[in-house]
Amino acid sequence: MKKYDVLAKSRGVLVFAFNTTEIDYVEIARRSAQLVHHTLKLPVTLITETGTPADGFDDVVYIDNTLQNYRIGELGAWRNGDRFRAYDLTPYDETLLIDSDYLMLDDSLLKLFEQPFDYRIMTHNHKPATPWDLTMGMFGLQYQWATAVLFRKSDRSKMLFDLVGRIQRNYRYYVKLYHVRDNNFRNDYAFTIANNILNGYELGMNQGIPWSMLTFADVVTSITRKDTLLTVKERDKGYMIAQQNIHVMDKGYLLSDDFKQFVETVCAD
Repeated sequence: MKKYDVLAKSRGVLVFAFNTTEIDYVEIARRSAQLVHHTLKLPVTLITETGTPADGFDDVVYIDNTLQNYRIGELGAWRNGDRFRAYDLTPYDETLLIDSDYLMLDDSLLKLFEQPFDYRIMTHNHKPATPWDLTMGMFGLQYQWATAVLFRKSDRSKMLFDLVGRIQRNYRYYVKLYHVRDNNFRNDYAFTIANNILNGYELGMNQGIPWSMLTFADVVTSITRKDTLLTVKERDKGYMIAQQNIHVMDKGYLLSDDFKQFVETVCAD
């Protein structure tokens, strides 16, 4: 495994991945880690379930996932619990916590560590052709995307993750309190609520990442790169964009040979 400089030893990336019968999330995380290593030059620690084979990471932490499987439409089963344990489990002083389907193709998030903050959460999101900023519940609470969370070891960051844990354990209560329509536990909801509580219930207060995340939510058929441009094809649509971090929700594509080849091409530079 590649060695990193002294500064990077206290800074790294954390990914949670729990396999299901339908989806090998650890393999997706492994491919994501390749992009992190190449683009950010940072170590990657995987958090996964006890007994799961895992290689390709700088460190692996095994835990027992306490949250049962949920099911959501075409995505099949997903197991997204215990993200609140990131604060205690991370080996780093400064951590970038990402979903395995968030692909590191630029170093913009790394540059945020040059700024003062306790934590920052992805607040704005868009699809290729349309905005996708959402509000949660009847009170219009600004949606926070747990797809990317930066945090430092601090009292305020610990309070955030402690609150996320409390929300997971008492999720039915918070669903009713915040009038959330979806009863499935989602880290996005838990971090949104925790951030709201920590900021004194002020609707306009957040610790957001100051740009929008680009999400491809449809079925992806291919991703290619030429120079500094990406071409992403979804079903019968295609988009040419500047190379940047992208959120690809199609897990089937992320496990495909096409995506594996794309990762290898990017990392060969």
